[in-house]
Amino acid sequence: METVLAWVSGIPLGVVYLLIFLTAVAEGLIPVVPGDVVAALLAFIAARSGGMLALTATLVTIGSVSGALLMWWLGRRYGAAWLAAQVDRLGFHRTGSGMEAAEARVEAAYRRFGWSALFASRLIPGIRAVAPAAAGALRIPFWEVALLFTAASSIWYGLIVWVAFRVGNDWATVRARLELVLRDVGSVAAILFVCLGVAFWRWRRRRRP
Repeated sequence: METVLAWVSGIPLGVVYLLIFLTAVAEGLIPVVPGDVVAALLAFIAARSGGMLALTATLVTIGSVSGALLMWWLGRRYGAAWLAAQVDRLGFHRTGSGMEAAEARVEAAYRRFGWSALFASRLIPGIRAVAPAAAGALRIPFWEVALLFTAASSIWYGLIVWVAFRVGNDWATVRARLELVLRDVGSVAAILFVCLGVAFWRWRRRRRP
């Protein structure tokens, strides 16, 4: 890792910014890409190359949302099952079967709890990567998806970039703290999902004749 950090640290800051954006797009588009760790690593390098926290967080968020919206379009056009089959064809059989199961959970939650389920799904590890395809298959409107994903990604990647910029001067410390932060965010998102879901269910129940 020290060798990799030394090599990447020599890359110009503009190239680091470009890599941050492109890897975020890939993470939003391809469920098998470990985007959180890569985003944190590149943000860590940007911080030590004189980069700006706000710009780094913005680039990661825009990249992630762009990739997610492409996945939404593919899910809308071809269906979530087709996307899972393509992942299987690439050799990621466990990921493909996991996608189908996760997409089924997202669809069931959205049908019951509405937009709160879609928002929370982008903050829960293991679910967040397949939420865009499920949203597309459900034909959820573009602007609803774009706004929810932007809000969720801003929170998720804002925390990742903040940890990379502010916590520790070595990668091992940053990664250890990041794992704790993301675990806590996932737990809070799950609780938020339940609370918002109950509130949405009560609201719909009151509106029924």
